Amino acid sequence: MSIFISSGEASGDHYTANLAKRLRAGGYSGDIWGMGGVESREAGIRVEWPGERLQLFGLMEVLSAIPSIIALRGEMVRRILETAPEAVIVCDSPDYHMHLISKLRSRGYRGRIFYISPPSVWAWRSGRAEDLRRNVDECLPLFKFEHEYLLSRGCASHWRGHPLVEEFGRLAAEPSKLAGRFDRERLVAFLPGSRRSEVTALLPMMREVAGILAAKGWQPVFSVAPGLNPTVRGDMIEEFTRDGILFYDGPGHDLMAAARCAVGASGTITVESLLLGCYMVVTYKLNPISALVGRCVVKTPYYAMANILAGEEMFPELMQEKATVKNILAHTLAWLEDGGDFRENTKKTMKRTLLTLGEEGVYDFWSRRIMEAAANA
Repeated sequence: MSIFISSGEASGDHYTANLAKRLRAGGYSGDIWGMGGVESREAGIRVEWPGERLQLFGLMEVLSAIPSIIALRGEMVRRILETAPEAVIVCDSPDYHMHLISKLRSRGYRGRIFYISPPSVWAWRSGRAEDLRRNVDECLPLFKFEHEYLLSRGCASHWRGHPLVEEFGRLAAEPSKLAGRFDRERLVAFLPGSRRSEVTALLPMMREVAGILAAKGWQPVFSVAPGLNPTVRGDMIEEFTRDGILFYDGPGHDLMAAARCAVGASGTITVESLLLGCYMVVTYKLNPISALVGRCVVKTPYYAMANILAGEEMFPELMQEKATVKNILAHTLAWLEDGGDFRENTKKTMKRTLLTLGEEGVYDFWSRRIMEAAANA
């Protein structure tokens, strides 16, 4: 008896780690193994392949990694077919997992396949919906609009809410882990991302903005993401320590929960910021080729998921050429120094948008569906 679980991104590692804990709590005694990161290991998943291998950024980095990714996928397919787990659960990293699932089905795997946080077929590459319909037994999306889109394309999809609703509901009731460590009245959180290339692209700008804010009396604090590559993480901590820069090396949401506002990379972090009621200035930079490809294929008016849910630019999006020190600083100060209706109106929008995230109990919901499938395998 076994269940195979695979995640690549830091957010996916978090979701699958919590799912594994609920599977154990629900009585599953078989082997839980596969690919994952730090949280997966801590949750007791037997990690045979580090999920960090999939944390690529931009077209050029992906292209250079293709040979090793193909070899990894081939090795993984062989191991799954040899082991014949009752269920295969994949999360995020669609460019890798969609090919993995296809190979498994073409090679004869007949167990149940679940896809947590399936590809954003509503935004681009809508043809993948047919592959999901054909190869995946159950899609478990994070957002209601994704669920509705998948159903409209004939995919088996089940949704209760976003898993972070439950987690952040508990966080809101707990005392701040940073109490007494930083000045909450002046704290501005900087979150440069959980990938090496994100940090490389964003950290220099963020440091400059932070220096200006500090001179104006604010207290900038940088997040060193726990899911970062250990070498990058160590280098950041060494740099901040050497230069006397305040930083926090625990979960980024701890920092946002204590902050007046945040400056962060686009991604899951914008949903976390929304759940915490923390206004965020969203910024991102890709290499020019990746940016051009993105502009040609992505069909959504916004990049930040919080804004997609809101249906408007609730959080300012400073992407590519707009990602400058001047722009980041201007939008951050606009929030910090607002004396009119801007802040109050934005808070109302954030409150309305929160209602789109669904109910608590998502991990138990996922666990039950997977346990039922395993029992019937």
